[in-house]
Amino acid sequence: MNVVLKKKIINLSLDMLSICATVTAFGCIFLRFKNLESPQSDLSIMAAKSIFPRQNKNNFLTPRLNFLNHSENNKYIHQSENQVNNFSDPQKSDINLPEFNNNSENIEKEEGPTHKIIESQIGSGGTKCENFYVKNTTGEDINFDSELKNKPEINIKNTSEPQVLIFHTHTSESYMSKDLGFFYESFYPRSLDSSKNVTRVGQAIADKLSEKGIGVIHDETYHDNPTYNGSYSRSAETIKDNLNKHPSIQVVIDIHRDSLGTNESGKIKPTFKYGDKKAAQLMIISGCDPDGSLGFPNWRKNLKLALRLQKYCESMFPGITRPLNFAKVKYNEHLTPGSLLIEIGSDANTLEEAVYTGSMLGESLAKMLNDLKN
Repeated sequence: MNVVLKKKIINLSLDMLSICATVTAFGCIFLRFKNLESPQSDLSIMAAKSIFPRQNKNNFLTPRLNFLNHSENNKYIHQSENQVNNFSDPQKSDINLPEFNNNSENIEKEEGPTHKIIESQIGSGGTKCENFYVKNTTGEDINFDSELKNKPEINIKNTSEPQVLIFHTHTSESYMSKDLGFFYESFYPRSLDSSKNVTRVGQAIADKLSEKGIGVIHDETYHDNPTYNGSYSRSAETIKDNLNKHPSIQVVIDIHRDSLGTNESGKIKPTFKYGDKKAAQLMIISGCDPDGSLGFPNWRKNLKLALRLQKYCESMFPGITRPLNFAKVKYNEHLTPGSLLIEIGSDANTLEEAVYTGSMLGESLAKMLNDLKN
């Protein structure tokens, strides 16, 4: 065999190996999409990194993909008012999310490249229902006005016992500390400091409920530390533990913060003003299981509560809500007929703006529950 022929064979073999490696990597990524919470998914990360070594946590899987299939839940993909498709929270699906260690802190380093923040009030979009909108992606033909007239199936009593549970599946989600109009590329909005993350917002809600005579438990358990995968499974156990200890609980609310846009296009900051003070907008998520595939048969009961709370929020604080997100998701809402997931602002909002909204949400929720008391 001559030298030229040997070289051709070697080059052909290398080409074949390269093709196989690429196919394997994309195959692993596809499997990762199919089961994000599988322990085996680390293999897909390793394979993908070997083919795309320069990709980082922000662009490894572009946030402009149209869907992502979780093993436990389907995270709803919505459109902002400028109609740019996003994950409603890239962190919730980011397979390269680094884990915390005991010394982890959310430190905003005011150095390096910066990216723009697009401030916007997201109000209309979807189906109009009285004084608000519902974005329905379920394929179900629902008369939301009719559903709104139905009383939520919760039993609120005139008692000092706890009737509301507030918790956080992604407890470390945090906010900006300053309203700069831009953010540094080094900014990473997660923190184990409960005074800086969604726990602080949850406490603002709890404080207002207590002030208005509604018994509340604010469970500050971290479900996304030391590992992010499996957060919903762990928060489900927290819900069950609290329900067992306090059977008087009627309303269960999972408080998150959203993430909209990208570094390249700019992060979207949903805001409105109340009393000449800037606040974060909120988004209520109500799940649906039209074909029974999610094991969530009583989703209509949760929808009644979501619609009523949306109406109270928007009536008391016009502009506070983004369109209600009605989607084929579960997010542990199947555990009670009074369960909701609520996103308070985005990672482009400041903590002060989010806490202000939390206080207004607490006041709206308290008014609604007091009006429902037997």
